[in-house]
Amino acid sequence: MGKTVVIGVGNRLRGDDGVGCHLIDLLKETIPDIDAIDASTVPENYIESIIKKTPERVLIIDACLFDGEPGEFRLFGTESLENLRLPNFSTHTPPLNLIAQLINAATGAKIYLLGIQPFQRGFGEKISPALANALPSIVSYIQEWVLTQM
Repeated sequence: MGKTVVIGVGNRLRGDDGVGCHLIDLLKETIPDIDAIDASTVPENYIESIIKKTPERVLIIDACLFDGEPGEFRLFGTESLENLRLPNFSTHTPPLNLIAQLINAATGAKIYLLGIQPFQRGFGEKISPALANALPSIVSYIQEWVLTQM
């Protein structure tokens, strides 16, 4: 069995952009022993602690623009890391592909991104109804994914 670390990225003050962080809260309630980190808007601050965990897999959860329907989610594998450089794909700097590459180089872990199409990302907005309605199915998907990776 290999170790999986799940990282939620986003800004809770910008509507759907905070979906990764909200999902970490829900995952901790659903899977109490999950190794999950709410990295907020500073995932680079967690690189060292993730490396120390020596994961075999890392799942990054973030709002991403990929022309899907709001609340739609897609799993991007290690081979798709270069796609993380697309303009407007993610709202974070440094870009997630750089963070993924640093973790991979130090641990050999396979890095995955669960991208969730946002509806709105305005400052002061709450999570949209479209994403709020999608959260239970996304939690179920992540739970199944983490358990099948063990």
